[in-house]
Amino acid sequence: MRLAERKEGPVTVVSLLGRLDAAGSRLLEPWMAAFVARGETRLVLDCSAMTYISSAGLRGVLVGAQACRKAGGSLALAALDSHCRAVLQASGLLLVLDCHDTVEAALAAPGDGAHPETRFDRPGSTRGPPITIGECREETAVVLAPAGRLDGVGAPTLEAKVSAVVGDGGVSVVLDCAGMTYVSSAGLRALLQCARLCRQRGGNLHIAAMNAECLAVLNMSGFHSVIDCHESRDAALAALS
Repeated sequence: MRLAERKEGPVTVVSLLGRLDAAGSRLLEPWMAAFVARGETRLVLDCSAMTYISSAGLRGVLVGAQACRKAGGSLALAALDSHCRAVLQASGLLLVLDCHDTVEAALAAPGDGAHPETRFDRPGSTRGPPITIGECREETAVVLAPAGRLDGVGAPTLEAKVSAVVGDGGVSVVLDCAGMTYVSSAGLRALLQCARLCRQRGGNLHIAAMNAECLAVLNMSGFHSVIDCHESRDAALAALS
């Protein structure tokens, strides 16, 4: 994998040349971290010369997208060939990453990194009541029990709750999702942000008892590879003990 960088106004376009596999991801991830660290948060990855992408490459792109969004920017993919697009489609990441047919289309798109909530909505689905979050303390962790829809409305509520719980650090969190009925792209990003926050402050975040529909969304997106999931609250607590 080789990287070629150019500026297009406020946007940095990076051409990915070759295979984005484990070795390529080890090159791309620190580059994207440095990119965000210097305050440039609008990034387009030109994939027209990318010939292959592996699971490690998918994780590298996802980490970069999260870093850009956390800094208030955006990451978009452009000009994927049919094989690489099929890999992203199969992983579910096309649901949570901005992807455009051409670099020009990516440059013309809004730069806020937002994703429409309707991407995970079913036709005719109705918005339920806002999410509520129960809390109890166990020996090894704080258990938070989100109930309702984890969507664009509920996501900030969950992030704020986890931030308050972990405080100055050293606290692990179990999300008992038995009462959670739905998760959207914004909800997925909130789960990743909460996991990152816990790790940054010396703890961990584990998910427990997620229903089959929500778990399928998590698996399709590839997020299960970076968030620990368990069948029950007890199993999650045992993993943290």
